[in-house]
Amino acid sequence: MKQAGDLVKLGSLPPWVSQLPEESQRVFRYCVGRNYRVVEIDEHGLLVLDVSQDIDRRFGGFMNDIRVEPRFVTEAL
Repeated sequence: MKQAGDLVKLGSLPPWVSQLPEESQRVFRYCVGRNYRVVEIDEHGLLVLDVSQDIDRRFGGFMNDIRVEPRFVTEAL
């Protein structure tokens, strides 16, 4: 069971990502295979991953995060 503070790797894209706007899809695709810290687990059980170190500069915004179901991440090595 994953919890806040864990370092995880986004292993694959959730199928619902294809329904997001193109820019959001690009962000998710960029994050696959990279390690991120779980900053919280939201009210729906989704892991909130802090992707700001990779995404803020590359795609814009500030303190970006993504939310995914736990089955799409693995423990970072």
